This record gives sequence, C-alpha cells and structure tokens, in this order.
Amino acid sequence: MDVPEHTIVFADSGGYDFAVETLDTTPRETLETQRQLEADIFGTVDVPLSRDHRSAKNQQRIDRSIDFALAASDLHDGEELLLASVHGYDPETIRNSIQYLEKRGDFDGYALGSLVPIRTDYTKVTKLVLAARTATDKHLHVYGLGGLVYQPLLLYLGVDSFDSSAFIRSAGNRNYLLPGFGGEELWNIEELEYLPCSCPVCGDRTLDEIRADRDALTQHNLWALTTELRRFRYVSTAGKDIETYLDLRFQGNKVTQRAYKIAKQQVRGLA
Repeated sequence: MDVPEHTIVFADSGGYDFAVETLDTTPRETLETQRQLEADIFGTVDVPLSRDHRSAKNQQRIDRSIDFALAASDLHDGEELLLASVHGYDPETIRNSIQYLEKRGDFDGYALGSLVPIRTDYTKVTKLVLAARTATDKHLHVYGLGGLVYQPLLLYLGVDSFDSSAFIRSAGNRNYLLPGFGGEELWNIEELEYLPCSCPVCGDRTLDEIRADRDALTQHNLWALTTELRRFRYVSTAGKDIETYLDLRFQGNKVTQRAYKIAKQQVRGLA
C-alpha cells in the first residue's frame, strides 16, 4: 500500500461481511491472508452480533467467535501480534469471554466488536468498553468506532487503538470535521475563502476547491482525527488533567457533552 515502513498495519477478519452471508473463511485461511498482507497485527475471525437477533442466536455467534479465536491461537506461530475478537451486549459476557480466552489461548490483546449497531447508546457502549478494559491489562482495540465524538471517549476509557470509516463517510456527506467542534456540512459555510484548518490538505486550498474535491475532504477529515489524537496524547503525556481537557472539549455540543458525562460517571464508579 506504499505506506512508510514504520506504519503499523492491523488486518482484521472483515467480520461484518459475515453479518448476513455465510462464513466463507477459516482461521487458517484468515491468518494466511493477513500474513500475505504483511500485517503487523492480526484479528481473529469473528461473527458480529445483531440487535435484531434473538439472544440465543447472538450467543451462538459469541461462542463461534471464541472458538475461532482459540483455533487461531493454536495455529499462529509468527511474530505478528494476535488480537482475539470478542462480542457481547452485556458487561458480564464481555468479561467472561476475555477471561475464558485468557486461560485457554495465547493472545497479545483483545478486540471488542459489534458496537457499531449500538453506537448511539453511549451508556451501553461505555459499560461494555469498561468491562473489557477491566478484564485485561493487555492491548484493547475497538472495532468500528473512532470519529470525533468517540475517539477521545475511547482514549479516556483506556482503549489502546480503534478503527473507523467515519472520516470517509463524513466526506461522502460533504461533512467537514473540526477538532473541538465536531462536523459542519460544507454547504453551511459560504463566506470564507479558506477553511479554518492549516493541515496539508487545507493549507493552500480554498473553500471552493475543498468543496469540489471529495478526496481532499476525506484526507482533511483523517487529519482532523489525527489532530484530535495528538492533542489527547499531549494532554496525557504532559501530565495535565485529562478530565479538565475533556470538560472543555465537549462543552459546546449537548450530545457529546452528555456522552462524556456518562463515561465519566462510569469511570468514577458512579453508574
């Protein structure tokens, strides 16, 4: 993919391709594909849950994902890191699954999935993430979440990495991401010649040029997420109070402010 050599590549199993269709891969085939991609981190084959399924069917999917993870653990003999994919819609299931895998497999960390369908339920999502975080001190990845709202929340909850197509989907909707402010649809911005960003994409392009180039907008949105990440990293490593930073970060939007309040209550053990 012509990325710099120091880039860390994480290849998951593409579990949402199997949300409806029949599973068409095995742990062995997936490991081999990930190795051909020269990935540094492997994710085990998983079968995501659905809010539309009965609890018994979702439990079957949870069990299959666990079995696939253990099979991958037995087969994996390389230097790449291996993260076991974990699913569940209640904290106890998440904790029990991680503890079960920890006893029976050899994993470098865990990847929490099936959160995209419930992403607007911040209370539930934060409880599930905290359940995973308290169940292990190994690397914790979250599948499918990572936009401007969730990225600082996940970092606050102790998540080590995450993946998201939010920057692409936002660009598809002509939504311009701004760290600290959220997103703004470009058609709402009319009187500026240059957008309020100095990233490599926006620095020498006018508003009209960005508006006309969806690829440029996609690249800017990725820079916006990178900026958000670097700001959080600075606050953390500089020894500044993270909650004070997030209090300011989320004060301008009622939805994100409520999400952060819920997360903070749970981190402090008040909910």
